[in-house]
Amino acid sequence: MGNESETVPDGADPDGQGPLDRALAGLVLYEKPWCPFCMRVNATLRSLGIDLERRDIGQDAQAARELAEQGGKRMVPCLYIADGGAGRWLYESSAITAYLRALVEADDPEAGEG
Repeated sequence: MGNESETVPDGADPDGQGPLDRALAGLVLYEKPWCPFCMRVNATLRSLGIDLERRDIGQDAQAARELAEQGGKRMVPCLYIADGGAGRWLYESSAITAYLRALVEADDPEAGEG
């Protein structure tokens, strides 16, 4: 009947990885579990159904060094965004949650409604 391309939604890869999955693949959250601002970001992640790589800078000395040397500050939460290899470091829980919400809304325009 129809060809296989008809079963793949517009903008989605045939291998099953959509735009949101590709955007999330390059993200790393630097955090400390007891930090209230990190908890706020984690609550947003849960509500959006997002699972990211996380690095606890209190338990992982290498992650703490990466954050300080590459990000410029040893402040959490910090979201590392690969951005095609150039890399950006996004600090402040409100900026991180806004960025994550924008990714989800760009993937699903109806996600922001309600």
